[in-house]
Amino acid sequence: MQGKIADFGIPEIFQLVTSQQKSGALTIRGDERETIFLFSDGMIVDVQPDRQKAPSTLIGNMLVDAGYLTAEELRQILSVQEKEKRKIGEILVERGKISREKLAEYLYLQVKDSLYFTLRIKEGDYRFEVFAVRPPAWMATPIRGDRLLMEGMQFLDEYAWIREKFPPERFKVVRKWGVKIDPMVLPPQERVVWGAVYFSSDPYQVFRKACLTWHEGLKALWGLWDRGLVEISPVDSETQDTGRAVREDMARRFSIGCVRAAIWSLAAIVAGFWVYRILLSPPARHLLAGWAEFYR
Repeated sequence: MQGKIADFGIPEIFQLVTSQQKSGALTIRGDERETIFLFSDGMIVDVQPDRQKAPSTLIGNMLVDAGYLTAEELRQILSVQEKEKRKIGEILVERGKISREKLAEYLYLQVKDSLYFTLRIKEGDYRFEVFAVRPPAWMATPIRGDRLLMEGMQFLDEYAWIREKFPPERFKVVRKWGVKIDPMVLPPQERVVWGAVYFSSDPYQVFRKACLTWHEGLKALWGLWDRGLVEISPVDSETQDTGRAVREDMARRFSIGCVRAAIWSLAAIVAGFWVYRILLSPPARHLLAGWAEFYR
């Protein structure tokens, strides 16, 4: 099964695969990105995002954004993955970086992120290849494509009016000073966003920490904002430039300091070499011997 998305839309493709309980790989190309969804008996069991065009949806990068890994730890784990040819999730769980349950949550988020983006594609092509697919170990409960599709369609309907409530450019979020509330009285998604605001003022990282898609996170954040619990403000470009200038100045000063240290070290080595040569020269040895005889 293959064709053009303009002729047969993404929702219809997913509904067909789900209703006929097919197993195999659905490859969707569009908006300069290729995404592969794996199905087992009509249920979504895995996704393979585009590594080049969508690096933020790769599980390792998602966990770095959420604060579970550092960039250096991810680099080391990817090196191990390349050598051992294993799934990155297996290595993360094995090394105790994340629990199997938390890994399952982020892999589910990866599927949702990929589907939500895919639903916005208007031009492109698709191809479904039939073959047996065994659900991965992390997939305790395969994802129903029709249910996820309904959530995705709701996302398309709501996103425009939710996004326009926030500053059009980049913005930051902080808890309102002095506000106290029992988190248990908040709806579940607002509750996890409320907790994640402590982690970062960048909404993207807040939503990653809360394990929510961008749309889900915005919706929950709007709820907190409407309740008067958080403050939203645009990120000042001049502040960004000033911060970048400070970092560049610090890097420049560090580089100059390293160069100066290298020059002084080289000067000390050269001076030591010549002092050594002079002290061991015949005239110097005779002079030193003469002074020794004088004071004897």
